[in-house]
Amino acid sequence: MASKAATKDKRRRTTMVPVTTMEEIPVLTDEERASLIASLKEAEAQIEAGDYTEYDRKKFRERFMRTYRGKKR
Repeated sequence: MASKAATKDKRRRTTMVPVTTMEEIPVLTDEERASLIASLKEAEAQIEAGDYTEYDRKKFRERFMRTYRGKKR
């Protein structure tokens, strides 16, 4: 019977990777594309102007848990 130490030496090293699925999405029309680009530029301008809220892990988790555990609708 092989010992556990000998078995572990033969194992391959592994790593965790994110898994995604392929989704079929519609191609944007010229009007939709222009709207998206304008929206992204507006968001970038707001960020450069300092008009944003920084991510706070603790507050995000608390808000999520309040929402998740809140009253049933």
